[in-house]
Amino acid sequence: MNPMILQKKYPKFIYEKYSYKISGNDLEIFFEFRINPDIVFNPKIIIENIEPKRIGEGELDNLIFNLGMVESLSYWKATCSKEIIVRAGYLNKDQIKWWKDLIIKGMGQFFFENKIDFRKSNFLNIKSESLKKNKVLGRKRSERILIPVGGGKDSIVTLEALKKAKKNTGCFSLNPTGAAIRIMKIGCKNPIIAKRKMDEKLLQLNRKGFLNGHTPFSAYLAFLTVLLSEIFDYKYIALSNERSSNEGNVKYLGKEINHQWSKSFDFEQKFRSYSNSEIVLRIP
Repeated sequence: MNPMILQKKYPKFIYEKYSYKISGNDLEIFFEFRINPDIVFNPKIIIENIEPKRIGEGELDNLIFNLGMVESLSYWKATCSKEIIVRAGYLNKDQIKWWKDLIIKGMGQFFFENKIDFRKSNFLNIKSESLKKNKVLGRKRSERILIPVGGGKDSIVTLEALKKAKKNTGCFSLNPTGAAIRIMKIGCKNPIIAKRKMDEKLLQLNRKGFLNGHTPFSAYLAFLTVLLSEIFDYKYIALSNERSSNEGNVKYLGKEINHQWSKSFDFEQKFRSYSNSEIVLRIP
């Protein structure tokens, strides 16, 4: 479908709410996104074998709310609505600016593939309708390092380098492949497993011609790994990103498009600043 037609028909995307519960030994997280008048998405994340004693009342709210923000991009892209309304939690002006920057730079490949002009100042408006300000956590954590494992060479490099340095490490994988499972069996004990379940309605819309394309998956992993580091008591997160992630791939509408921007040093700096001020305060 033509992006301009979709934007006109579906002008508003709504991050309605999030919720979570402990089910057995797992943490189940639920999100609700809406595209008025009649499209509702309900994706889900399961984090296995949690430590319930580390989860106090309301302590995960801010972490999960922000994870929902980055999760929402996979569904917003279906219509590329000109307005994102956030009802699930509060965003200040600096946060709204940060999220707009992530969308514009992190979804450059999506704009390029769908021939979307993202340069206008009114291309996207993010509006926070909630007055609920979630608690920013700040407590000491163990001197341990959490390593995301995707199954490629980068995670092996990280594991081996930290093993030689005799650091206390642990592993995490999202929807692990066979390769990721083999790496974790060799590289660490008791790996953390998370399972992301996309709403199948998104795939149905894609088959009908709604927009599809690249989202900043590494940004999603960044928010998820910060959540996991709090639940499982890790102070640090380490991963290996190739230097080429700092370089763009193509020029589009006079702008450099980098499909791996959320792996770049620019993103890492901005994410660290956002995380330290808005999600988890750094405690020595």
